[in-house]
Formats: sequence, C-alpha cells, structure tokens
Amino acid sequence: MTKKLIDKILEYSDPYNALKEKVSVTDNKITVDGESFTFNKPILIAVGKASIPMSKFFVERIHFVDKLIVVPKNAKADNYVIRAGHPLPDENSIKAGEKAIELLNSNDYDLVIFAISGGASAMIETSELSLEELIYINKTLISSGLGINSINIVRKHLSKIKGGKIINYVKNNATVLSFIVSDVPGNDVSSIGSGLTAVDHSTLNDAINILKKLNLHKYINYLTETPKEFKHVVKNFVILDNMSVLKRLSTDLANSLILTSEIRGEAKDVGSFLASIYNSIDSYSLPLKRSSYIILGGEPEVTITGKAGKGGRNGEVCLSFLKYVRKNNSKFELLAFATDGIDGNSEYAGCIVSQDIKLDESEIDKALETHSSYEILEKYNAVIKTGYTNTNVNNIYVLNAP
Repeated sequence: MTKKLIDKILEYSDPYNALKEKVSVTDNKITVDGESFTFNKPILIAVGKASIPMSKFFVERIHFVDKLIVVPKNAKADNYVIRAGHPLPDENSIKAGEKAIELLNSNDYDLVIFAISGGASAMIETSELSLEELIYINKTLISSGLGINSINIVRKHLSKIKGGKIINYVKNNATVLSFIVSDVPGNDVSSIGSGLTAVDHSTLNDAINILKKLNLHKYINYLTETPKEFKHVVKNFVILDNMSVLKRLSTDLANSLILTSEIRGEAKDVGSFLASIYNSIDSYSLPLKRSSYIILGGEPEVTITGKAGKGGRNGEVCLSFLKYVRKNNSKFELLAFATDGIDGNSEYAGCIVSQDIKLDESEIDKALETHSSYEILEKYNAVIKTGYTNTNVNNIYVLNAP
C-alpha cells in the first residue's frame, strides 16, 4: 500500500500533468483560466524544483526566442542551462540571477513566461551582498524556526530581483505570464519563490524587524523596498498546490477526511497533534471510525539550536507521533512525505511508522533534541527514499487507522 500511495502522490504532484489540464497553446495563443494571450516573440524563464517538467511542457508547444532554465544542482537533467544551489544559494544562483536580467534587458520579445516552483528562492539571486553573506543570512533564516513567509520577507528585501523587482527589467511593454507550483501554505504568490513576479504586501519595516529579531542588524542597510504595483501586465497563475493533491488522494482512500493543507508550527508539535487524532479515533471513533484515513499537508518548521544530526521535519513528525500515540495493541500507520523528495539535511523524502516500531521515550527525546530523527528511523527501515522528484507541493501526511 505504501509504494502505491507514494506513486499516487507523485502522480498528482506532477506539474506537467497540471499544466496539460489547465493550459492550452494553439498557434500563437496561450489560454489559461478563460483568458487568452497572443504572442509573436516569447521568452521563457523557468526556475525551481519543478523547472524540468514545467519547461518541457512549454518548450514542446512554443518556439521561444530565448530561454533560461534553472534546475537544482543534483537534479537528473540534460542540456539545461544552469544548475543552482538549494537550500542555500551558490555561485550558479548568482549566475542565474544575472542571466535573467541579461535576458530581459537584451531581447526583442512581447511575452515573458515564468515557470516558478519551490526552491526558486535559493536558485536565483542577485544582491548587493556577497555570496558568503547571503549564505550566512539564509542559514540563519532556515534554522530560526520562522515560517516561510517571514523568511521570504527578508529574502525579497535583500534581493535585486525578488519581491517583484525582476519585473522592473521587463522591456517593450511585454506581457508577463507566471505559472506557479505552490510550496507555500495558503498559496501566497508573493511568497512562493520569494515572489519573483508578484507585487509585495510586506514592507521594509517588516524586514527590518525580522533582521533585528535574529541579531542581523548589520544587514539592514542592504534592504530595499519592493514594488507595490507594476507598469506591465502581469498575471500569476497557481496551477498546482498541496490541496489539489489532497483532494485527489481523498478520492482514492475510502472513508477519508482532509483536515488542512496549511499545517504549520514545530514539527514535533504536529506529530503530537496527529497522535491525538489517532487516539481519538481509537477511543471514541472520532472524527472517523475505523477503517479510515486522515489526510493533511503543509510545512511544519524545525527550530535548530546548536549542532544537528541527520534529520528533517517529517522525521520529527514521525518520532513525536510515536511518542504520544497510545499503544494498546491496535494498528496504525503514518506516512510523512516531502513531495520534492528531500526532507531536511537527509537523503530521505520522509518516513512511515506503525505500531511495529518500538522506541523508548528517552530515545525519541534525544533524537528530537539533537535533530537526528533519521539516524533512528533508518535503523527500523522506516525511511522513504525517492531522490529528486522534479516537483514540490510541500509535505503530505496520511494517517491510517485500519
């Protein structure tokens, strides 16, 4: 059941399929959500974990004057322009940012198609800061326990292209169409990929306050305000998100209930929350009777202080679930899966735990304290390894009470 379920999640998370369902290209016209746009000289900028299937869809259907395709450095791909760093920017991330500006400044074009997905925040960048400073700031942000929206507020205001600033480089009164795979709870397009093509509702003061909170005061002078409106026609279309995957999963799983696609908070708290739901099913047949499935998704956070072992948010969800679930000889199974194939600093996409895994509370507490969840879970063969999946619609959790 587990492999079939993972295969289904990846099928429903496929950006190529989503574009095929929602976008039509005929001759020199592209239609989406009932709106049509004509073009003669289009260019393409694709960046993020889903760049490969998204760019494939458009390149198969449109002849581009020029294109820039940025993929994760470890992605399996041939003939792509730039392989850039993630979760931290690298030299190729800067190269990608500079190339995007060059592309927008130098070409005679009438349409820009952006294909944006999770990971874009790290994979494309240009800033007044040095690469070393950007890496340090991003490391601090990622390990702070802040939510993705707050993290991206800082990224947007430190960048020359994020938070909608890249639109300042668009020439010729060209139309901008942005097709987005969301990895952000709530689908805020100004946060996905740090809002490359979206007007930004956060302010300079918001970014200043976050830097102060993290004792990063010395970088305040590098912040610049983000656009609150555009001169160009800019349309942002979210073509795939976490909830769309949950809905399709629910049709496959009998007696299932979708809780939310926006779960947040500390990963270990999410694990205890899921345990409380299972305990309620087991004791009171609420919110569902056996046999049933609870389905949810989102992006829990992990606050790291000090050194960390091999771990990730899904690993911590699973271990915390095992700590708090009532073990009274009844069966349960929890799947925690990162749709991009990578959880935390591990090589795993997630984990699956059941009543067969016997762990002492002290063992769990130590792993959670040292953020080394996968060092335990791999001993029980409870890990899931997919490699890069060429998509990212965040994390999916399936709790089965058979």
